Amino acid sequence: MHAPRSQSSRKQLPASRWRQRRLAQAESELSTAQERQLATLHDISTLLAGQHAIDALCRGFLHHVMQFAQAQGGTVRILDAQHDTVHIIVHEGISDGMVEEEHCIRNNDCLCGAAVAQGVIQIRDFRQVDALQRFRCQDEGFIAIAVFPILAREQVVGSFSLHFARPKAVHAQQQGWLETLGQSLGIAIENQRLIAREKEFAVARERSLLAEGLHDSIAQSLNFISLQVQMLDDSVRRGQLDEAAEVLPLMRMGVEQSYQDVRELLVNFRTRWHGSDLESKLNEVLAKFKLQTGVAGTLDMRGNGAPLAPEQQLQILFIVQEALSNIRKHAQASNVALCVENGRDFSLRVRDDGEGFAANVRDRKTEVQIGLRIMQERAERLGAQFTIDSTPGGGTTISLALPAARRQAA
Repeated sequence: MHAPRSQSSRKQLPASRWRQRRLAQAESELSTAQERQLATLHDISTLLAGQHAIDALCRGFLHHVMQFAQAQGGTVRILDAQHDTVHIIVHEGISDGMVEEEHCIRNNDCLCGAAVAQGVIQIRDFRQVDALQRFRCQDEGFIAIAVFPILAREQVVGSFSLHFARPKAVHAQQQGWLETLGQSLGIAIENQRLIAREKEFAVARERSLLAEGLHDSIAQSLNFISLQVQMLDDSVRRGQLDEAAEVLPLMRMGVEQSYQDVRELLVNFRTRWHGSDLESKLNEVLAKFKLQTGVAGTLDMRGNGAPLAPEQQLQILFIVQEALSNIRKHAQASNVALCVENGRDFSLRVRDDGEGFAANVRDRKTEVQIGLRIMQERAERLGAQFTIDSTPGGGTTISLALPAARRQAA
């Protein structure tokens, strides 16, 4: 026979089972919380890694953190450092009336502004604050709020708030985790701002290139047409109709070239290459130069290096065009020579036997100086070294050296 259990043993058994159930329940709750935290982290990381507008980033971020924290309302505010104000970018669970009143607040106003001004978390249980101190979100029926700063590289760029209509404690571990998420959002916001600034720079660069393209091509064509008009007028005045008939085809060519240049610039003049090789394009430029000036330039192509990328070839072509334009307008040269060496490195020389110019001419805002500056800027975009060797009466040599490290494959 088994010995009967003692009364004390029978009383202790239910308590032991209760503790086991509580332990199992606590472990289950912890596991669920960890899973929810990992899921939230995954969703937010995926969101912030994408290319989104800032308001879309903030909207998705707020939705995820509100779900994680089981908040009934929330906002994301961005700092306008220039005017020292904080603006609501997105909101959820907040009335339009509150948004209208608080869409723009002074830095350090209320708890959302304080989180921005001080760069620290602001947590309040409205049931435990002085009745004389009342916050606008209390009128929305919220009983607690947690506000976290949004930081990027240790600089506060805004804040996000979580509003609770039911009792809910945000414990220390959650606070630290949410604060870290705020830093991730801040970095994503700054990255989007950098991308926006890069786009603005790209637009400005395109405008600059467009202006230079006008100078490079259309202005030259118009100068050529103007010269032909003067010749035509002179021929007509002298009654030399045969001479006038010879001028008209040149004028038509100039008009057609200007039309083509305008059309290409309006579409996208940088994609003008059309698959031709550099040697063919340079020969075309020299042929046009001969028509304009009567000077036959020579082209010496050396080396067996791989072709440059179309954009790099195009920039080199524009540099040659600008160099020839300067020669035509200022050098009074009898001979022009182009030399291209395409090996591991790439180099270009444009040499003329014209009048040349003194070094101080480059520092004056003359037409020569403008042309030299344009060539210099194009060379810098290529990552090439640009040099000018000129002396009065000794001609001019323009040199371009593109190292192998800056070459782009075609």
